[in-house]
Amino acid sequence: MSQFMVGRQPIFDAKSRVHGYELLFRGPGSQRPDGDSMTADVLVHSILDVGLDALVGDKLAFVNTTRAFLVGEQDLVLPPIQTVVEICEDVPRSPEVLAGCQRLAGEGYTLALDNYRLSQDDDPFLELASIIKLDVLAMAPAPLAETFRHCSSFGVKMIAAKVETRRQLEACQKLGFDLYQGYLLSRPEVVEGHQLSSSRLTCLRVIDKLCDPRTSAAEVESIVRTDAVLSYQFLRAAGAGAALGFFRRLSSVREAVVLLGERRIRALVMLILLNGAHEGSDEQLNIAMTRARMAELLAMETEPHLAGAAFTVGLVSALDLLLRAPLPVIVESMSLGTDLEEALLWHTGRLGDFLADVLAWELGAAGFQLRSGAHPSEVEQCYLQALSWASKVCGTLEPAA
Repeated sequence: MSQFMVGRQPIFDAKSRVHGYELLFRGPGSQRPDGDSMTADVLVHSILDVGLDALVGDKLAFVNTTRAFLVGEQDLVLPPIQTVVEICEDVPRSPEVLAGCQRLAGEGYTLALDNYRLSQDDDPFLELASIIKLDVLAMAPAPLAETFRHCSSFGVKMIAAKVETRRQLEACQKLGFDLYQGYLLSRPEVVEGHQLSSSRLTCLRVIDKLCDPRTSAAEVESIVRTDAVLSYQFLRAAGAGAALGFFRRLSSVREAVVLLGERRIRALVMLILLNGAHEGSDEQLNIAMTRARMAELLAMETEPHLAGAAFTVGLVSALDLLLRAPLPVIVESMSLGTDLEEALLWHTGRLGDFLADVLAWELGAAGFQLRSGAHPSEVEQCYLQALSWASKVCGTLEPAA
């Protein structure tokens, strides 16, 4: 587990209301990776670590993108209705990039040209963009006014970026800019948190499976569930769609796999790999995997149809250890079914029975009453099997010596 940072800077309208937030890469020290890695870093934190709702609420998310994301070599995975794709000024205006931008616009993404400069050649991207951002700090008043007038003729929204003085703001207001961004209005806020790392080995196994068109959701799930972090990330990514009303609420990792679909799973896994996920496990991961497997085995003894949901409940119950956050906060960030939420928070229902027995057995409390209906010898056997399974699974994630 490591600390992560992601920056966000508000973009205001003419009445000083927040229109959206630009999401920015923030790394330790002065180290800056390549553009693809920076975009992947922002996307992973926005989707899997913090959550887009926590970063921007119901506002737009402005994300800088490189050629790889524009041409489809990497997927954006953010919801089109809430995402503004900023095309960086150094991205080549090639036919492949143009075709990729047309595809993204067709999928519902809003396109913005970042730090736009006038050129003598016609720019085909002006016909696709809905927003154009001008760097006020880098342009003299006359070129700024000329560029503004030219771009405005395309019926786009204009952003005055890097506004640092009152004089610059007043000049941009006089020209008629629609949106404003810069240190004068608000400096970028850094959001920090704990980043969980999925196993690179597990990610590669998922990618390998997805290369086979005969692979079923059950086969993908069987790989994902061996990694507590990846399971959580899939549940959270699928749950983000559920929170927006796109999907039903979730009851298992299998549902998350099905709802995400092959393309989005592949995109998420590639983002995780590109973001530098690495091998590794610790005792907290072992606890999470043991709880998940033990709850599943207990359910199989008496309520086999609840086995998948029991695995999920056992897994999520340990996320407070991994994320260092209160369990109610974690549960609220996920779109789990009501029966799962109540089992996790109140230990009610049949799923709550399984979880209560798992936690009691883990603590070794004397004289506790079993609620699952399983015999103590069966509970003990489930625990030993789960511990063995978790040790083997986590052992495969350890880096080679």
